[in-house]
Amino acid sequence: MRFEVRKLIDRAEAANNARNFIKAEQLFSKALAHDPDDLELGIKYALSLFALEDFAKSAENFHQLHLKYPDDARIWHGCSSSYLKLGQFTMASMFLKKIVSKNPDDLSSWMNLCFAAGSEGKHSDCLFYAMQAMQLAPLEPRVHNNLGSALLLVRRYEDALTSFGTALELDKDNLDALSNIATTYSLIGRPAEALDIYEECLQRTPDGTEFHQNLKYRMSFDLFRMGRLELGWQYYEHGFRSMDSRTRSPKRRFAVPKWDGRELADETLLIWREQGLGDELVFFGALRDVQTRVRNIIVECDPRLVPVLQRSFPTIKVRPQLFFGPPSMESPHSDFDWHLPAGSLMQHFRNSIDDFRKTESYVVPNPELREQFKQRLAGLPNRVKIGICWRSGVLSTERNTYYTSVSDWEPVLRLKGVDFINLQYGDCRQEVANVAEHFGTTLHQWPDLNLKDDLDGVFSLISCLDHVVTVDTSVSAMAPAVGTPTSVLLPDNTWMRFGIDEYLIFPNITPYLNEQGHSLRERIPDLAESLIRQFNLDQRVS
Repeated sequence: MRFEVRKLIDRAEAANNARNFIKAEQLFSKALAHDPDDLELGIKYALSLFALEDFAKSAENFHQLHLKYPDDARIWHGCSSSYLKLGQFTMASMFLKKIVSKNPDDLSSWMNLCFAAGSEGKHSDCLFYAMQAMQLAPLEPRVHNNLGSALLLVRRYEDALTSFGTALELDKDNLDALSNIATTYSLIGRPAEALDIYEECLQRTPDGTEFHQNLKYRMSFDLFRMGRLELGWQYYEHGFRSMDSRTRSPKRRFAVPKWDGRELADETLLIWREQGLGDELVFFGALRDVQTRVRNIIVECDPRLVPVLQRSFPTIKVRPQLFFGPPSMESPHSDFDWHLPAGSLMQHFRNSIDDFRKTESYVVPNPELREQFKQRLAGLPNRVKIGICWRSGVLSTERNTYYTSVSDWEPVLRLKGVDFINLQYGDCRQEVANVAEHFGTTLHQWPDLNLKDDLDGVFSLISCLDHVVTVDTSVSAMAPAVGTPTSVLLPDNTWMRFGIDEYLIFPNITPYLNEQGHSLRERIPDLAESLIRQFNLDQRVS
């Protein structure tokens, strides 16, 4: 029997050397069936799966080997590489830390730790790992590119450009560094220059590779900034091809084709949510357009949105999004013939500025809840009711640039003749108390309304308000989606401006844009003055 196994292994290794990975995997699998406890054979089989880019199965096999042989560094490497490819960065980091604890001079593992930490938003860790790699190989171009990527995450743009430039000086063919210079230009508001560099990278990259696809996805945002919507949405479609967690997600799989925009009389189209709640609400703004082409539609959304969307679109079947976890990522349902991620609606219905001008508020609030909140608001002392949200519930070094602290809103919160309604979800009790103590202003809220989970109630409350002021959070999509006029503080280079001075994602939005290098809070006094004029608020001292 051992002779037969040896022959299978020899044939498998020959196939592997000839890069016939399919045959190699089949032969290693047969050999392993004869000798399932052979460690070396188990590693070779898992490596053959990795070579086939079946990262889910390679991760599964390497992890099973790890359970049997927890101290084998080769298995740690296999696990970390497979989990990185799957975008499961916490699992990858666990094994990478094992590797560097045993071998602190493992340069690639430090760099992979940097990438994993950055992908999870752990920016301090990311920078630490990048510096560890720099100490090991200060003349290695990949190390300088790695450091530049970490510096980008903490918004040290000039330092990042220096690192990327150094990588190119050491290796003129380093397309990672070149494309990262383009990304930096994009972040500092120079989209035309970014696109020129991205285009050069595309010309030097084989079509169909993951790097090529990722380049197009990154380019899409600068195409939007330049007002080139049609090509931008085409490139945006490549966002599911990369396993980077910062691209489009979840990366679901389907046995049915992706909808191409055709009219469907009898077949059923599934439209499924992607990314965050705010993105979801923006993309669902095109659902009425879909109904002009498709009779039978199923929408899978955030569970909190189910009653809201079902009321707003009574002829559409609405249900919570559900799919199997990795590696399958498939749907348990089989009641649809076509599928489409929500963001891809834009490619079919929002290819020009004029298309966006057709967007309407579409959320229908709960009439009973709305009446309850109207009565509650009527019991407050002032004429004008304004909702406020100053930050996200998820904070990080990168995300904080788009948010404010509640103290920044003093010019607004001190306005006379206004009742302010708290729309800030999460634990903000201390912030609310500080506003009352320092500004003498009450941020009204009701203990029976869960601002995070009861979206039916939140939409009903917002629909009763005269105005909402916010930063770029889900509230900035919720308020205009239900038709309430909204003022939003936004970074000047936000891609959703599409190269014009308006902000057309929804009607009833007034954007307040910061200049490059300036803080969002600098626009709050202008917003306060606008509210005074709009509502004719008397600010004279009595």
